[in-house]
This record gives sequence, C-alpha cells and structure tokens, in this order.
Amino acid sequence: MSKTNKEERSEKIAEGGGVSERSSLLGNAVRGFGALERWLGYLGMAFLIGLMAMVVLEVVSRYVFGNPIMGYIDIMRMMMAVMVFLTLAYCQREGGHIRMELFMTRVLKGGRRYHLVEFSHLLLSLAGFGAIAISSLNGALQDYAVGDVTAVLYWPTWPAKMLVAIGAIFLCVRFILQMFYSMSQVVVGIKKTE
Repeated sequence: MSKTNKEERSEKIAEGGGVSERSSLLGNAVRGFGALERWLGYLGMAFLIGLMAMVVLEVVSRYVFGNPIMGYIDIMRMMMAVMVFLTLAYCQREGGHIRMELFMTRVLKGGRRYHLVEFSHLLLSLAGFGAIAISSLNGALQDYAVGDVTAVLYWPTWPAKMLVAIGAIFLCVRFILQMFYSMSQVVVGIKKTE
C-alpha cells in the first residue's frame, strides 16, 4: 500500500515534533534539538562501547592475570545509568520504545481518538520523567554540594547524576514536542485507516 503525500508529510512532521519543515524559527529550533538528541545518543553509545570494553578488561584481568580491576563496580554503575538516560530522547524520536501498537493501530485505527490516546500517554510519560529529571537534578546538585564520592575509587558521583538529569530533561522536551503534534492532529483531524 502506498502512502499519500499527506500521510508522508504527517510522518515527517511527527519526527520533527509537529513543526513543518519550512524555514522558521520554530522549525530550526526543532531541527537543532534533533541534532542535540542525536549527539546525546552518540555519547550514550560511546558509554555502551566503554561498558563492553570494561567488561572484557575485567574478565581478562580477573581470570587471566588473577588481578581484578579496582573500582570496577563503581565505574559500571555510573556508566550504565548514563548510557541508558542519554539515549532515551533519541529512542523516543525514532519510535524505538515498546508501546501498545496493537491497541493503538488495530482498535483505534488512527484518527482523532488515536492522537488523543497518544497525547494522554505522552502526558503521563512527561509527568513520570519530569519527576525523574527533577529528582536527578536535585540529587546531582546535593552530591556536588556535599562532595559525595564512589565507595572504592573516590570519584565524584554528581557528573553521572547530572548526565542522567540531562537525558531525562531532553526526553521531557521530546514528549512536549510530540504532545503538540498529537494535539494538533486531534484539533485538525486526520482520516482513519481502515
């Protein structure tokens, strides 16, 4: 089944968060935000590669040389949290999160109800991740103020918590952009799929 120009345009707008691709201040801001999301995703992927290299080094160091890496658990804890949260906004933009597609596409079949349910889902997600962002930011600032460090290596913990907060904030902004798109589709309306 081929897509109409209107459907293709709607999908492009959805990727941009509800802003047309015309040269406008808002359109440029959305594209710039998308570029920042992509680079945060790359940074998260770099942490993933570092995490994998760390596991290999730990296994070789422990079982071949009989000498485990000091502070391995401290490093892994910080890297894992950062890796996950930095990639969330990019994954949301690309539609990579698990969701109720069967219900959304088969039962609601597009149209205004689909976008209203999508808006509700995004609003709940925004509330949850907004709380995570605020909590992480407060935790990072508090850890910075008291000088909190890891148990073995005595590395500061606030940078990892700050990156978690940044990742959650970017995800919240992505939710807001997608909420604007969903609400615009509720107001304007689109054809249902059969």
